Amino acid sequence: MPLFMKQAKITKPRLTRVESRALTRQKLLDCAQSVFLREGYSGATIEEISEEAGYTRGAFYAHFKSKEDVLLEIISSQADKVTPILIERIEAASSPSAMVKFLSEWAQERSQTQSLSFMMLEAMQQAQRSGALDERYAALFNRNWRSVGEAMRPFFPDQRLPCTAEELVAIIVALSYNPVVSGASGHKAGRLVELVLAAFLKDA
Repeated sequence: MPLFMKQAKITKPRLTRVESRALTRQKLLDCAQSVFLREGYSGATIEEISEEAGYTRGAFYAHFKSKEDVLLEIISSQADKVTPILIERIEAASSPSAMVKFLSEWAQERSQTQSLSFMMLEAMQQAQRSGALDERYAALFNRNWRSVGEAMRPFFPDQRLPCTAEELVAIIVALSYNPVVSGASGHKAGRLVELVLAAFLKDA
């Protein structure tokens, strides 16, 4: 390149207002999750979340009404990511035993993420204290659990589940994310899920 020629300056395209708001919102969510996991939901404050994200308290309220709304969106986002993967893996199972093996391994992996388990537990406790929030959690979980449960239906004799699809998956989730099961009791969540599903398949 001739010396007199200057290299063209590369400039990044400016974000649109919508894109900028989306990035700010996502950063607040990411930082909120970090604060929740570090401090616990009850110990986390809006000020701390805003500060960690590098924004003001006003910026927080421009995107969320409350700390509860942030928690619900975090849980919703995680559920929406996990559910399609669960369904795909369940449907790909070659037999009932393969389906049970996958779900027991999944449960064991979830149970070892203690920080996430405690955040989920706090979410449930918070939902019980707030009637309106409780309804939103119920709608979220039942929608996802129903989809996963229905994916399990073909593995049961005559495609008859031992209970509702929502109840079946609720049992698996309860064993997977309950820190009492995975920690204090000494029982492995994966083994318990395996036993429950094996019993359901036998009695179906």
